[in-house]
Amino acid sequence: MKKRYIGLAGVAGALFWATAANATPYTSSYSDLDLGQCALIEEESEIGFVQVKCAGQHGYDVYATEGDLRLYLAYRKPGEPLIIEEEPVEVEEVIEEPGVVDESVSEEVDAAAEEAGIVIEVETEEPVDVFVPVGVRPIGQTIPPFNNLGPKLEWRAPNRAGADPFATIVRYTYQQMTDDGSFSNGQVLVVSRFRDGNSCHVAYFDALANANANEMAREVADKYATGGSCPDGAVPVLGRGGDEFRF
Repeated sequence: MKKRYIGLAGVAGALFWATAANATPYTSSYSDLDLGQCALIEEESEIGFVQVKCAGQHGYDVYATEGDLRLYLAYRKPGEPLIIEEEPVEVEEVIEEPGVVDESVSEEVDAAAEEAGIVIEVETEEPVDVFVPVGVRPIGQTIPPFNNLGPKLEWRAPNRAGADPFATIVRYTYQQMTDDGSFSNGQVLVVSRFRDGNSCHVAYFDALANANANEMAREVADKYATGGSCPDGAVPVLGRGGDEFRF
């Protein structure tokens, strides 16, 4: 019986250490990135602009903007401001009739008409206000090459009930030029952080050149996206490959 007791104690100790090792401080959850199922905010088909709002995780909305063959992402909880760098531009455009009018001749004509009791009606062009529509500018951030999004969005959050996420990891596919001048599809994992309606990229990982790119992205998200600020300058490219993103 004594040997049996010691054996059970050893198993219990092994289970305790295994549980402690698995109790990581951060965890992942996932949401779909099917833009066709998202709510349309605005569309300008003539310039190829589409903006949608998708359901994310932990009460966050995901804003996706497609423009110039690139996809931008931003993250926001209801009630938070959406941080947009550029404000709508208001331009007043005055349309003028071609030709130069001699004011002295015009005055003579007006005087003669008044003496003869003739009323001359002059049709004038009203000023035209030209606005850049509020939604017609991207919200969030993208990568420089023409790109598309992967089907899933990974959310990193503290490993406790009700904790808010602090970062996302998403896979972009993009066009890259090979040595012979042809094009092939590259893949990059983008780590983003978000605070109070402001989203930014923290790091890039070449998903094809690094076999453990997902683990590397999670480690960087947990270390650098939980606090601090957005990168000052170019977004760092970590690991192997990713020459297209190194500036």
